[in-house]
Amino acid sequence: MSRIDCEQALAHMQDYLKRELTEDLVVEMRDHLERCQHCFSGARFEESFFLMLETRARRETCPGELRARILAALRAEARGD
Repeated sequence: MSRIDCEQALAHMQDYLKRELTEDLVVEMRDHLERCQHCFSGARFEESFFLMLETRARRETCPGELRARILAALRAEARGD
């Protein structure tokens, strides 16, 4: 198994936190975060930030008129208008 460095860990961090990596990369990321305090701290911060964004996104809604305009534009695009 190859060991990833801090630069590679940073490049994969968001995908790791969103659980969008292959199983092999997840294992490598976990191993790296267990041995690198700097990256571990960064991962904890980003995870907290993602959770805050998700919480706020659930409370915010798109105004009905805007939603209707977006859906109409998407339907027109799909029809090739």
